[in-house]
Amino acid sequence: MPEDDRELMVEAAAGSRESFSALVTRWESRLLSFFFRQCGDRGLAEDCAQEVFVRLYKSRDRYQPEASFATFIFTIARHYWIDVARARRVRPDQRGRGEDADQGEDRLERVVDRDVAPPMSAMLADDVVNLRGALARLPENLRDAVQLGVIEALPYAEVSVLLGIPIGTVKSRVHAAVQALRKLLLPGGTA
Repeated sequence: MPEDDRELMVEAAAGSRESFSALVTRWESRLLSFFFRQCGDRGLAEDCAQEVFVRLYKSRDRYQPEASFATFIFTIARHYWIDVARARRVRPDQRGRGEDADQGEDRLERVVDRDVAPPMSAMLADDVVNLRGALARLPENLRDAVQLGVIEALPYAEVSVLLGIPIGTVKSRVHAAVQALRKLLLPGGTA
């Protein structure tokens, strides 16, 4: 089985269910994290991720192996989230946190080391909750840039394609997001 996501997608387009299953396994947690950060609701995040995989499967014939697979799947995910948000008539800055917001196992929570002493682990967990709240308060354009470029660690060139903006704008939005997060999270707003 190929190691590269692009090769797996090409094989999936040729009819390999095993290759598509491998893609689902590799990308499920990243999509769950992406959607959970958008809505704060674990159930909705799972539903959205599942729908993205359905759409990915249906569009597998359109994938061009020259393009990054991450860009392809996050484009589908981002467009789907826009549809969901419109259908729910939720403005990004008014999104509520679901009852199970604390249960989400996403990339931000992975910074909490389970082997750290309990008081330190609790402080780190509080930091994750504070960061998640601060991210939710960012304007959507800044949140998207920092989420894709920093949290998902996509190259800025791919974020540029995903968001349909110049790479310089991606860089400036990430910078502005970091500055805004500093103001929201640090006393005095300085690092």
